[in-house]
Amino acid sequence: MGSLRQDLLAAARSAVHDDLLRRAPFLGHTRSYGIVLGGSGVTEDIDEYSGCDLMIFRFGSKDKGKRTGGAHAGRTPAAARGWTNVRRPPYLYRYTVLDFAAFAESVARGEDEALYLLRYGELLHDPNSRLRQFWDQAHLEDAAVWRRKIAQRYRAFRQRRASLAWSLRRGQPVQVLDNLRLLLEHSLSMCYYLEYRAAPPRKWIFRGGLRTAAGRTLREPTLDLLSSLGDLAMLGGSLNLHHNRMYQRVCRLQDALEAVLIRHGLPVPGLAAHAATLHPSGASLPAPDEEDRHAPRARSGRRARRLPVEQTVPTPVPRAEDGV
Repeated sequence: MGSLRQDLLAAARSAVHDDLLRRAPFLGHTRSYGIVLGGSGVTEDIDEYSGCDLMIFRFGSKDKGKRTGGAHAGRTPAAARGWTNVRRPPYLYRYTVLDFAAFAESVARGEDEALYLLRYGELLHDPNSRLRQFWDQAHLEDAAVWRRKIAQRYRAFRQRRASLAWSLRRGQPVQVLDNLRLLLEHSLSMCYYLEYRAAPPRKWIFRGGLRTAAGRTLREPTLDLLSSLGDLAMLGGSLNLHHNRMYQRVCRLQDALEAVLIRHGLPVPGLAAHAATLHPSGASLPAPDEEDRHAPRARSGRRARRLPVEQTVPTPVPRAEDGV
């Protein structure tokens, strides 16, 4: 892996200084741009298929350019970002041009893609040392940032679970799959946040997330949930959520996730008790019942008692306080 990384860095430096900066519009304006090597090649996910992904930051532009992350999932498709592929041996790379001010705003908002590049990106061209100064001043160990991101992801996790419940009861298997994908992404992202790390791109999040300390705890219920995909053809075997095999596995994953959060001193459900420290504006996060207001109601209408974390439940049941 070390040799792969060194070879990729050497190829990237050659591509930047011997080819890219000699192209329009960079030729003659090299001090107006900074270049960072991103992608899997600068992370632990590097392999022989890792390519040379160059992020070119434009300084001093009034145009904010394209944001580096999505508002909800923290992702921007490569096509939307405007990748340009260069396939002229020996130079094989691709690049995208982003506004530096927009990137700084993405970092301030705590967007995953920006924080991920900030942690792993390799500076290749930095004529005014602006990138180096920004990289050195980054506060990636700020606990408040990661607690806020955990609160946001946990709320999104509960919303996806409620939507998945409706999709099962209404016979919408494709919608179930979409909710399941988002639900897993939210739970695995929190595994990274607990280690003060940004979640990686979606294609790497499953393998890496289960290798984290929290991910090892969630491994068994996560794999068990994936094994239930065969039940999707029969919509989990029952329209009654108390007997639906797929939904029971989702509840089991949520129980395991909440146990992990509690061990890290994070209040659940809802994380609303510490809203002042978890939310930058100080506004209260929605209460659990408000988050899940679209979830189907339990027939009994009674609130279920939550068991202590140390107790185990062979067959989890939907919680009435979650609105299901």
